[in-house]
Amino acid sequence: MSGKGVVKNPGELEMSSGSSGQQILDLVKQRIVLFDGALGTMLMARGLSGGEPPEKWNVEKPDVIKEVHRVYFSAGSDVVQTNTFGGNRFKLSEKQLEGDLVRINQTAVNLAKEVCPPGKFVAGDVGPSGRLMEPFGPYNVKEMEGNFAEQGQILADAGVDLISIETMFSLEETLAALRGIRGDTDLPIFVSMTFDQKPKGFFTLMGETPEACVRAIEENGADVLGSNCQLGSREMVDLIKEIRGCAKVPVISQPNAGSPILRGEMTVYEQSPGEFGEDILRIVEVGANIVGGCCGTTPLFIEKVRQCLSHREE
Repeated sequence: MSGKGVVKNPGELEMSSGSSGQQILDLVKQRIVLFDGALGTMLMARGLSGGEPPEKWNVEKPDVIKEVHRVYFSAGSDVVQTNTFGGNRFKLSEKQLEGDLVRINQTAVNLAKEVCPPGKFVAGDVGPSGRLMEPFGPYNVKEMEGNFAEQGQILADAGVDLISIETMFSLEETLAALRGIRGDTDLPIFVSMTFDQKPKGFFTLMGETPEACVRAIEENGADVLGSNCQLGSREMVDLIKEIRGCAKVPVISQPNAGSPILRGEMTVYEQSPGEFGEDILRIVEVGANIVGGCCGTTPLFIEKVRQCLSHREE
């Protein structure tokens, strides 16, 4: 599948009459699809403290969550991801929030759907469990699959259009999430892993290669796969080229806004929206079908990417 496509304004698209899940997959075939940028970056700018779980704000500060989703849609995002990155039972239990698992996830979906314009989409965001699987930790495959299946079912029942499994650093945990969620829903599932760039190439934290990850993720039924976080937009170009070279399904890329810089106790990203937009065009040219931003990106970055994609086809 080519990374090139005709870029149209969302309002000009003839949407499929099928389910919303099928509609997003049809849209990927028509043009480059644009996700949102960082949620945590936006919430920290609005007062979220270090160590405070962002998912609590779904209940405590719902207007802030809706505002962030709204500005991303206004900036040009076709898809926003719910504030549920750490919304699985294992992760929530670290802050004694597992009793609020259903309310946190359901509320997150409702908030995003309330501000979602016609023709745009809400992705149920699923992040890592925060736990290690055997032999490095105490959790077996079935326990891990059940952890993700539970969250995925709540998100699906609440009405998301697709599931976004992201920022995964272990192929084994990624497959547990994919199998667990796929067992209970036929919604499209997008899977995105993190990779480090080493002298000998790209590898996950657990030492897996992009090719091995692509092969296993496709075999387990993902509709879209790719990478997010860890790498800046410039480094992501070569990674996506490698992934595109072995992937049969559409490819997603959501890089950081350059490399993080520590200033005192603050981590900052200094890349400009213009530089990011130019790199995203390179990522599209090497084969990405869906793009967006991760750490350090804001609606200004997404707006610049939308402009770059539009100018690309003029």
